[in-house]
Amino acid sequence: MTTYRGLQYPLEVKNGQLVTVNDVRITEQNILEVLETRPTERVMRVDYGFDPKIFNTLEPNAINARIHRAVMTYVPAVSQLEVTGNMNNLDNGTYQVTLKYKVNGVPAPPLTINLSA
Repeated sequence: MTTYRGLQYPLEVKNGQLVTVNDVRITEQNILEVLETRPTERVMRVDYGFDPKIFNTLEPNAINARIHRAVMTYVPAVSQLEVTGNMNNLDNGTYQVTLKYKVNGVPAPPLTINLSA
């Protein structure tokens, strides 16, 4: 049973209508939206998003903690979150992070993304 739904991120049009997604998929997209938005990009919510300046620390625990805080603050459907990341790809300007989480108490597939440093 679907508990909530929203628009596909990034926006997509199919048959003349905006594509919508449900539950786990929209939560995954909300996480990506938070991590890809920089502070002050949203005029009405200047503190929304994830500040990539944290990569200057080169400390995985600090980076993972900041990712955890951003997701837990701005994605209310995430009930449990475990963030693991490594700097193996930092040579080419990316930080690989894996998020294991639950959506309203239901385990979701892990999400692995590369963030630009």
